[in-house]
Amino acid sequence: MEEHYKKLINMYGSAPIQKKFPGIDLKIKKLQAEITLPIDESYHHAGGSLHGAIYFRLLDDVCYFAAMSDETEYFYVTKTFSIQFFRSMQKGLMIAKSEEIRFEGKDFFASGSIYDEEGKKLASGSGVFTKVSVKLDPTIGYKID
Repeated sequence: MEEHYKKLINMYGSAPIQKKFPGIDLKIKKLQAEITLPIDESYHHAGGSLHGAIYFRLLDDVCYFAAMSDETEYFYVTKTFSIQFFRSMQKGLMIAKSEEIRFEGKDFFASGSIYDEEGKKLASGSGVFTKVSVKLDPTIGYKID
């Protein structure tokens, strides 16, 4: 499975959106994922705090890749996702961790939380992801470089 995890990490890193998130890092184990992202004011909204889209991005990704750690054939997409915000963040390291993963037919349910460097919970989220016809293959970055 280590090769599968490396391919998933490469797929994640090669996605065009990653150019907008310098320093983002993904780690994968069986049914677990962790993403870290250094936060600075370039991610702020006009009110001076981290924009909610960043929380969504990390929670969606950490849940997705925790479940994908067990899927070696098909790509999944987000069907629904909800977030609860607990505290804002201005700068420092944001750490997203997967929590529960549950498979139900061609869908999976996953949840996760985001913490700051001091271990304070910033947000939690959960979503449902569904299998699509896209295969995991080198054309989508699923390869080892």
